Amino acid sequence: MSKYPFHLRTSVFLLMGLMFLAGCQNSPRGEVKARDAKRHDFSGSWEMDFSLNDSVDAKLDAYFYRLRRSMARQANGRQMESNRMSPINQRTAQTVVAMAQFVEKISRVQVMDIAQTVTDIDVTREGTFALKCHFPSRGLQQSDNPFATEVCGWDGHQLVFQLRLPEGLVVQQRLTLSANGQQINVATTMYSDQAPEPFTLNRSYSKFEKRRQGYSCEQTVEKGKVCTLTSEAEDERMVPQAPKPVIMNAD
Repeated sequence: MSKYPFHLRTSVFLLMGLMFLAGCQNSPRGEVKARDAKRHDFSGSWEMDFSLNDSVDAKLDAYFYRLRRSMARQANGRQMESNRMSPINQRTAQTVVAMAQFVEKISRVQVMDIAQTVTDIDVTREGTFALKCHFPSRGLQQSDNPFATEVCGWDGHQLVFQLRLPEGLVVQQRLTLSANGQQINVATTMYSDQAPEPFTLNRSYSKFEKRRQGYSCEQTVEKGKVCTLTSEAEDERMVPQAPKPVIMNAD
């Protein structure tokens, strides 16, 4: 087992909510078959770009529309010919809505700070647990705990973090870096044996220059010690100024 496995701190309340949706597992859903790694540099500070995010309501509408069309096709097209859609089982609808609510809840992270080396990555997320992974030489990193199996690693150029519960539930987060390195898309997906297909919500993040704040103080004759709040980029380095030549008038 790796010294730095991908770690998801799952609360008891979260587990109870997930298990309510779960059924008997017949085959592993959402299983990742890792492609050859093409490691990209995700390091830096990232903030959510709300203008590029998925709408939960729109995704739900599209989900149920696809489901009704699929049910209609399975009924030999009778409903399609009469321009009517098949009704959806109430339990299935409740499961899908619960999945959407859960995915939306864990996708509210507005700021991420990512530190990355050749062998490790640490995704610190504002207001929630961090995503950590130690990259194996090949394939995906996998570790087990009493509640679930945790999987992480490179799938081609994408980073994948996955939590597999024994009751047939899978929660996955897939990070994709844009070609110019300035945007990250985080696709959060939930699989359930009680739902006909997984539910996915995309969140977009833009790279930004994180600034640290502090107080700058100076002593004045009139007001004494005066302090002001200042900020500077964390990666900004203070470059010493060259001494200015002093010109003195000759007597």
